[in-house]
Amino acid sequence: MKYTILFMYNILMISLDYPPVPGGISAHVKELAKAMADSGNNIWVITRMRPGQKSEEQDGLVKIYRLKLRFFAPVYGLQVNRFTKKILSQIKPDIIHIHGMMPLEWYNINHIPLAYTNHTSGYLKRIKKGGWRRITMLKRHFKKTDLFLAPSRELLEVPFQFSAIKRYIANGVDGDKFLSDADTRKKLRKKLGYNDDDKVAIITRRLVDKNGVIFLARAASLIQSSNVHFLLIGDGPERAVVEKEFKKSCQPAKFLGNKTHDQIVDYYKVADFSILPSLMEATSISGLEAMASSLPLVGTNVGGIPELISDGINGFLCQPASPEQLAEKIDILLSKNLSEMGAESRKMVEKDFTWSQIARKTCDAYGEILS
Repeated sequence: MKYTILFMYNILMISLDYPPVPGGISAHVKELAKAMADSGNNIWVITRMRPGQKSEEQDGLVKIYRLKLRFFAPVYGLQVNRFTKKILSQIKPDIIHIHGMMPLEWYNINHIPLAYTNHTSGYLKRIKKGGWRRITMLKRHFKKTDLFLAPSRELLEVPFQFSAIKRYIANGVDGDKFLSDADTRKKLRKKLGYNDDDKVAIITRRLVDKNGVIFLARAASLIQSSNVHFLLIGDGPERAVVEKEFKKSCQPAKFLGNKTHDQIVDYYKVADFSILPSLMEATSISGLEAMASSLPLVGTNVGGIPELISDGINGFLCQPASPEQLAEKIDILLSKNLSEMGAESRKMVEKDFTWSQIARKTCDAYGEILS
């Protein structure tokens, strides 16, 4: 279902991450920009150029500027800010919307309203570490914003005052991409070597500490249910230790490495349920994709995950960093009717998490600072 946007805006989004780069911010910016453009807004995106890419391209109705950023990461924001000023007279944006901290650091355009989405767990790590230098830096950056958005209520919490309007707006998902397909499921399960009665758990996570996959690997040996298989898509610095831990269990695990967002879609059709073992998380896009694929979830009770899991209805919540609880909840889930719980996941997506709904809520929030 698409919503009609009451006001058409010229919107300039800035994000260093954009497809084909994998990750939650990348997917969020692409899908939000597309949904806003489909609703009648004019959308431009400034992002980082990767090898083999053009400096300008059209992604559907969205115009993309890709910058060849030089030197080292601390000055990327400076280069983005210079380019942004250069094109302002050409596109005349009503609002600029920054995704991620790095472009915000050097931002100094004061005459155009600024929205900022506080996406990442990096922010939570800074808050947890504390220290006057980190907090002073965050105060300086957040003071620039007129609208402060976050895809989890946890990321909306800031331990100091600043004047921006603050709004929680979840991540979204394109449900049409993730419809069930029995033929694809059968063919891909056969290719991967799964039997009809195998219960396949899909985990689409970067293998980094904040995603907690090591605790799932430790939980594997505690699971009582038989025929449980783990399908992991993603890579990262923890891969070697996670693989080693899984090998201690009798539960088999396949590691497929990184896949593009579009490549991942069919793998959800292989699975029977999904696991979110995160230590920090927004309204997880991979969780939403699993829900749109009619899969039930087991996830940790952190960040935005409780927004996705109605405990006992479409899955089960457990405490983070607890292999024992994770194994227990997986066993409980596998004793239930997975198809019925998965159908509840799909209903939740259609009710609250389509990108057209997220675009409408975001434009409504823009209206609070543009009216």
